[in-house]
Amino acid sequence: MDKAVPHRGTIGRMAGVQSLERAFAILRALSLGAAGVTDLSDRTGLPKSTVSRLLSSLELERAVRQNDEGQYELDEGIAELATALRSTRSAIEVARPHMVELMELTGEAVGLNSFDGEFIWTLVQVDDPASSVVVRDWTNEPTPVHAVPAGLAILAHSKRSVQNGFLERGDFEALTPETVTNPEQIRERLEQIRIDGYAWVFQEFTDDINSVAAPIVDSSGRTTLALHVHGPAFRFPNGQDIDELGERVAATAQRIETQLQNA
Repeated sequence: MDKAVPHRGTIGRMAGVQSLERAFAILRALSLGAAGVTDLSDRTGLPKSTVSRLLSSLELERAVRQNDEGQYELDEGIAELATALRSTRSAIEVARPHMVELMELTGEAVGLNSFDGEFIWTLVQVDDPASSVVVRDWTNEPTPVHAVPAGLAILAHSKRSVQNGFLERGDFEALTPETVTNPEQIRERLEQIRIDGYAWVFQEFTDDINSVAAPIVDSSGRTTLALHVHGPAFRFPNGQDIDELGERVAATAQRIETQLQNA
């Protein structure tokens, strides 16, 4: 029987994974202290040519740098990732009890979101265990800024330059028939959200889901976080006062924000 030949795309992915594993091996080796190419080759068991090539790539990403002695050491890019990780963990720890309280008050799923400059990411979601209909959890999945209330709430409370840069991209995708894609309409919407302090989205990201969100200024003083509540359109908001619900979410977000600022 003929042996199966790996597809070129599969080979490429395997090589990419191997390079990633080797790069992490180098970073772990450098966590023990600065080293030259030969020392890193000995520590990792990798050929010196491979170590040299990967160091060049890592240097471009500010993950490593050469010191005055010509040895390599970890650079600011790694420190920034570690800081971001600690900040994210801290935000989740602070927010979780407030999220549980909001979930119990609304009976719907509550999420904490972050903005990476391009997409909105759900960091954690708290669901009502007693709910007969559980909504989808988008944790760790990128979602478009213009179609989710967390994105609109964060953008509305960001600097004008950030808003303008985002709106100038144009070509916003219509994910449902309800999605607002016109840049000028989005701009007007952001102005109102800035006044209200919260944003509603009715079946714009996905059919049959409504959601409301409010921004949170993180511990670094930037508006990169948001708190949201979402549920099936047939029961949320289900005749409830949308302004009252929005204000409740905004008040919870404010409590989280205050605690983060004082942490």
